[in-house]
Amino acid sequence: MRIIRAGGAPPAMMMLAVVITYVAAPALAMDDQATYWRFDGRVEKRLTSMAPATEWATSAWIGDDSTKLRLQNSGVIDDSGHIDNEGGTKGIDNRFFYSRRISDYWDAKAGVQFTVFDQGVTRSAFMAGVEGVAPYGIHLDAVLAVSQTAVVSARLEATYDVLLSQKLIAQPFLEAMVASQDDPAIQLGGGLARYEVGLRLRYEIAKEVAPYVGISFEQFTGNTANFVAAAGGPTSNVRALVGLKVWF
Repeated sequence: MRIIRAGGAPPAMMMLAVVITYVAAPALAMDDQATYWRFDGRVEKRLTSMAPATEWATSAWIGDDSTKLRLQNSGVIDDSGHIDNEGGTKGIDNRFFYSRRISDYWDAKAGVQFTVFDQGVTRSAFMAGVEGVAPYGIHLDAVLAVSQTAVVSARLEATYDVLLSQKLIAQPFLEAMVASQDDPAIQLGGGLARYEVGLRLRYEIAKEVAPYVGISFEQFTGNTANFVAAAGGPTSNVRALVGLKVWF
């Protein structure tokens, strides 16, 4: 290799620069395939005079920019210590997904679900869906599932962050679930089973830690409302929310 001196730089310095460039270039290329991981968690007290409860939602993934393995766990426990079925739409829910990027802002995913409801009733399902950021920064998570009882369900979750300051963020949210037919054992009715809309206002002590307060309105509909009422539960709720969101 012939070394050309530039600006009076010694040949040894030029050779060192060539070596550093040669070594660094492959490393930068390999970073595109690096493996990362992340954990997100939320726990909140859902305060209401009729059905107070504690809800949590956690998710974790490991992978690279194009493919990931995802784990999710969520649940609702009422103040008497029983699992709250939320009209057959929640329970204690466990999901395992494989996801793959299909565009700059969207992932497609498929996997399995195992849910435990009150009285020890369980349901397993195959699931597939998409998750990503829609126009105007709305985060959407849409999942279609087929359970062991042949119930086909569609679940939609949507959130949107409104930055009020560098640390104060308002987050409107929507949850809704539709089922193809009744599953009375878990209080799930066909059609639109449940929807919930609300707002969480969080303060980021650090990017990774944010307590919040909020309010939500939940409504059961159709046969789901009939099942919930027959079990002695309210068919609609207005709740105050107090919680903590973390990630790392």
